[in-house]
Amino acid sequence: MKALVVIDIQREYIAPGRLFQIHGIGPSLNNAYTMLRFARSQGWPIVHVKHLQDGDIFNRSSDKSDFIDGFVPEANEVLAIKGNYSSYSSEAFTKFVADHPDHELVVIGYGTTMCCLSTIVDGYHRGQRFALVEDACAALAVKDYSEEAMHEHAVAILGRFARITRTADATNVQI
Repeated sequence: MKALVVIDIQREYIAPGRLFQIHGIGPSLNNAYTMLRFARSQGWPIVHVKHLQDGDIFNRSSDKSDFIDGFVPEANEVLAIKGNYSSYSSEAFTKFVADHPDHELVVIGYGTTMCCLSTIVDGYHRGQRFALVEDACAALAVKDYSEEAMHEHAVAILGRFARITRTADATNVQI
């Protein structure tokens, strides 16, 4: 059994000039949307994680912290608000995981080097099984490292803690 974890698909990542804008987000965002539609069609449990905090980024009162169009949770899906990198910092997320103990958590979202990585490593140490849909995630550039390089290295690290898959493979799985 599988459950979809949609991490921080928020406008901060697509807003021009914002600190967390991912310039090459388009392909991963399309793949994330494909994964979300697939999970809904299969009846997977779904949790949408939203990062909110005080300050300039992911601010509670900013429209930049809203979900990107097409990624708003539906009535039967869980919303988990967090203020730290790991989704386990949200009580609603921790409850979602506890309610689905036999499910592999399939992760999509942003950023690969921050919240996806923190959630998967944190969950791994709690005994949870994960899959990362590598082409439905992306990372920020940092210093001399491009978005692509940061993402590639995060995926390599996460391969120790999660099953790595791609959208085409994940959406062909028989459940």
